[in-house]
Amino acid sequence: MKKNIIYIFAVVFVLSCTSTDKRTKLKNLEKQQNEISEQIKSLKKEIESTKKPKEQIKNNTAVLVEKILPLSFNHFIEVQGNVESDNNILIPAQTSAIVKNIFVEEGDKVEEGQLLAELDGSINEKSMDELNTSLELATTVFERQKRLWDKKIGSEISFLQAKSNKESLEKKLETVKEQYDLTKITSPINGTIDNILIKEGEMAVAGMGVIRVVELSKLKIITELSESYISQVKKNDIVTVYFPVVDKSIKLSINSISQVINPDNRTFSVEIIIPEKEKNIKPNMLSELTIKDYTNNNALVVPLNIVQKTGEEEFLFVAKQNNKKWHVEKRIVKTGKNYNNKVEILSGLSPNEYVAVVGYQDLTDGEAVEVKE
Repeated sequence: MKKNIIYIFAVVFVLSCTSTDKRTKLKNLEKQQNEISEQIKSLKKEIESTKKPKEQIKNNTAVLVEKILPLSFNHFIEVQGNVESDNNILIPAQTSAIVKNIFVEEGDKVEEGQLLAELDGSINEKSMDELNTSLELATTVFERQKRLWDKKIGSEISFLQAKSNKESLEKKLETVKEQYDLTKITSPINGTIDNILIKEGEMAVAGMGVIRVVELSKLKIITELSESYISQVKKNDIVTVYFPVVDKSIKLSINSISQVINPDNRTFSVEIIIPEKEKNIKPNMLSELTIKDYTNNNALVVPLNIVQKTGEEEFLFVAKQNNKKWHVEKRIVKTGKNYNNKVEILSGLSPNEYVAVVGYQDLTDGEAVEVKE
């Protein structure tokens, strides 16, 4: 029994010693693992610190540049105008009646006072016939009474009644003739029949237009410009006028400029006379006007699209060379007028500098670039 107890105690002691050795060994291994991990991190940092920055190892951005030289820059106003005529007249009917005859056709040349059409005036004609008959009798009676009165024969009242009757009939006849003349439609000007709005047998209404007459020798273009241009556009300025319908372009000069601003749309009117030799131009034809309002004979001009904007700040990229290596510089500029995709640079750029015109979108200030001129 005593021997068994001693044996069990020995076994427990051996097992206890074995468990303690394993814990010690585990702690040692974990300590070594931590040391190795720290060494790995340290080596990684050293390796990363020896690498070149990404921007240094990538290829330089390729840009296309343009050398900026002083040149002449013009700015133009582009507006639409309408062809009008001072002598574009829609003749109205002066009385209401049936259209009896039309003596002209559209396109006919007519002269001032020429009879164009007539309305039914039969009632006036009958009235004039009756009045003429009565007037003949009244005139005969008056003449006889006058001869008698000149000889102091008869009464004065008979003479005065005959005279009054004659004069009254004359006035009535004159009135009826004037009414009859209203049935005659005549041309007020020399011109061309542009439109006939009535037909024979139809009713013409007093005051309504019936025939349009146009004098094509006196045409002009009228356009409206913003009030901001009133000090820039002057009389006799040259204007390029294009007529899309006939595909024709001519150069004309401004004939007159209104000095009154229209309060409804803040514009003023400009008038341009069309020469008589331009036969294909017609009233109400649309025209496109190009008016030069600004010139700078020593301007620095760049493509409009290369000027970028951040808030209120405008900038572009200027390419500069140093030791045969190119880099770009962000340049703050002030722009002026622009026209036809070109913009005038007022400040921030000097002659003979190179600006990036292609490949400028993703550049940064100071970036190295590969330049192609």
